[in-house]
Amino acid sequence: MGNDELTGIAGFTAIAMSVIGFITVWIKFGHERGRNEEMIKALERKTEENKTNIAKMEANVHGLELRIAEFMGELRVKFDFIKETVAKLEVKGGSRAAKK
Repeated sequence: MGNDELTGIAGFTAIAMSVIGFITVWIKFGHERGRNEEMIKALERKTEENKTNIAKMEANVHGLELRIAEFMGELRVKFDFIKETVAKLEVKGGSRAAKK
């Protein structure tokens, strides 16, 4: 084997190693890109689920606010009725005391 043959084999080996390295890097890059795309899709799905849950919670809070407002209105009516009843009793009780 001559010097030229060794140089040719070394050159071919270097080129082959470069091509194999390039292909390996390209495959790894494609694999990582695919994994990243799957992670992004999973995060987007999770984000949509969270948005849906937030919308449901907001609807529940709004419903609770309405029920609390209705309850407070009912309490106000009952309290007003009690005040009126006590006022009437005081008037009736005061007129009886004045008659005696």
